[in-house]
Amino acid sequence: MDDNLRRVDMAALETLLQVYRHSSFTAAAEALAIKQSSVSYTIERLRKSFGDPLFIRQGNTIIATDRCIDVVQAAERILAEVEEAAAPSQFDPASVKARITISVTYLSRFGILPGLVAELRKEAPGISLDLITGFTDASQHLLSGKADMALSPVEINASGINGKYLFQDPYICLMDPENSLAKGKLTLERFAEASHLVIHYGQKWTPPYRKALLDKGFDIKTAVSTANPEDVEFLVPKTDLVVTMPSMIARQFGKKFHLCPCPIDASAMLNFYWPARLNNSPIHEWIRKKVFRIAEDFIAR
Repeated sequence: MDDNLRRVDMAALETLLQVYRHSSFTAAAEALAIKQSSVSYTIERLRKSFGDPLFIRQGNTIIATDRCIDVVQAAERILAEVEEAAAPSQFDPASVKARITISVTYLSRFGILPGLVAELRKEAPGISLDLITGFTDASQHLLSGKADMALSPVEINASGINGKYLFQDPYICLMDPENSLAKGKLTLERFAEASHLVIHYGQKWTPPYRKALLDKGFDIKTAVSTANPEDVEFLVPKTDLVVTMPSMIARQFGKKFHLCPCPIDASAMLNFYWPARLNNSPIHEWIRKKVFRIAEDFIAR
């Protein structure tokens, strides 16, 4: 082995991971509770060890090189294996201390997270959850180590990521009770001609109901678009707007609105993903089993 590589230790690899995840030396130093100069020194040492700049500055941010991404993925596997080897043979949820980051979407906040948080607070109060918003970028969150798990409607088939389908939730339509469309059956033609408030969740993503509508030769008329489902409560009253969303989300707005079946037969899916490097981690395996059971309970309702 090259002498430079012999001097690479786990602390240096963890520093590399933090810089990569935060795209910042300063943020990495804060996460590690060390001085920024120590981070800079470690990265410079790793640059010599791997014969690569690892990070290149572009404007106000830093970009990882292809070589850096390869090293990061190897570092994640190494650190995960060491952590797994150091874990006690008997896993005790009540005494474990850990921080788990989950990439989540709006639907998972209703279908999975309430039950998961309640059970963790009761059985494993030493586990803290860090929820970050994810959607089409859930794959990147997992591969980069920014997230340990992801709940997403998007199908991920990337190498190094394991996953399981959890459930689907049918789309329904929401509108002001005085909207003329609230009277009588909402047909496909009336739906296509209506003025819609479209929730895009801040993503370039086509929801299943929109795809199904396009397949039938129709499309919707977008009058208002927003990233936040909460805007429904403020923007829909006393208007002719129609909103199409998963039933679990729509029903959170209570009796204030008229709800009816969507004329397009489509459902929002929720999938659960985790990186292969954490497949055998006792704590992650324990949490995954909880997620699976909570999803099964939801389906059985």
